Amino acid sequence: MDRNESGPTPVCTREMHIVNWQDMQISAERARDGDRESLAEVCAGVFPEVLRYARYRVGPSDAEDLAAEVSLRVVRGIRTLKGSFVAWLYRVAGNVVKDHYAARSRRRETPLHELKEDRPGLAEQPAERAIKRMDIETTLTRLSHDHRQVVTLRFVQGLPTRDVAEIMERTPGAVRVLQFRALAALRELLGPEGGMA
Repeated sequence: MDRNESGPTPVCTREMHIVNWQDMQISAERARDGDRESLAEVCAGVFPEVLRYARYRVGPSDAEDLAAEVSLRVVRGIRTLKGSFVAWLYRVAGNVVKDHYAARSRRRETPLHELKEDRPGLAEQPAERAIKRMDIETTLTRLSHDHRQVVTLRFVQGLPTRDVAEIMERTPGAVRVLQFRALAALRELLGPEGGMA
């Protein structure tokens, strides 16, 4: 199978939760038809995925709240599901992220992860991988909305191009072009050695 169609390997390995989207589609359709047990399966299955997505879109400080909001909207809106569940889910999640940024801009607050100070000796601590992941999360917040969306869906969530295209309401070719530009912008922000520029 073509790598673009099967999806890249997700970059997060801590507590990796792999969702079988075909099984989730079946459960979502049953939940849409009123099966409460299937709805519970859907919520339990998607929360870790949505949480990871939210962490890369808004940072760790607000991620759980946004993932909970997405779960709530899934429960309230599952009866409106038509077509692909994964596309519907990430459209819901994308709308929650947009609402978050709109509310934040009205409040003019700066999240804590953007205020972190440089601390001497931090790089020598054993949590270097976590620090690098935080750097990537912070760097992603500096990308445009569309660039963040495509990088998060393709490389954090591991979704195939066709699903990302459906979620973003674009053609697969447009997603590949957007992905190329997003990765170029990310490389520029990270600098030549993968550190913050």
